Amino acid sequence: MSQVLPKYYFSGEYAAFYQELLSVPHKEVFYSAGELLWQIGEPITNIFYFHSGLVQCYVEHEDGHRKNLSFHGPDTIFPGVQKADYKIEKSITLKALTDTAATAFPRQDFYQFALKNPFFMAQLYEMQSAYINMLIYDAAHQRYNDTFLKVCNFLFLMAYNDRSNGSFIAISQENIADTLGVGRNHVTKSLSRLRQEKIICLSRCRIEIIDMDQLAKYCSLETIETY
Repeated sequence: MSQVLPKYYFSGEYAAFYQELLSVPHKEVFYSAGELLWQIGEPITNIFYFHSGLVQCYVEHEDGHRKNLSFHGPDTIFPGVQKADYKIEKSITLKALTDTAATAFPRQDFYQFALKNPFFMAQLYEMQSAYINMLIYDAAHQRYNDTFLKVCNFLFLMAYNDRSNGSFIAISQENIADTLGVGRNHVTKSLSRLRQEKIICLSRCRIEIIDMDQLAKYCSLETIETY
């Protein structure tokens, strides 16, 4: 049977390397839902290995416009590591969408570890390539997606990430609008349509996914891939 996965959701890629990574100086950190892992404009000084939760990576323009880039779950590493600093990094941040536990590594120590471990470096290259490929695809297609598609993509991702809660997503319409960078009225219309089609059931600060297969059909091609 085929499996449908969120395409811009990264998780599980580094589980085999975690014990080796503990040789690098590190500290255990925890972020509550809604908390930023660093402030926009700050230099990126830590590399994070996520154990639980879901974090959102986005770029915020000086005019307040937000562009979502990717989402990251357990056993993945973000951001990538390179020697050079780039100006765009000061516009990028990570936000915990749910309570998130992670191990934080100093960027320079992490880089030195990667240089000494070719198999780990090869995995970093593979994931960096996958990330760049996703961004190129997104640049070609995402701008054509309307709010309804974005809401469907987001609900699918949230439901996939937190399968421990079954088909329930604990989130308000305001939080969805803020996460996606769209107006709440557009989110309300999109959720109403999904409710009328019996794909979701709405209650206060909670959404139940009734028909996951139908929701997946409404998601954009860059959001899901089938194995």
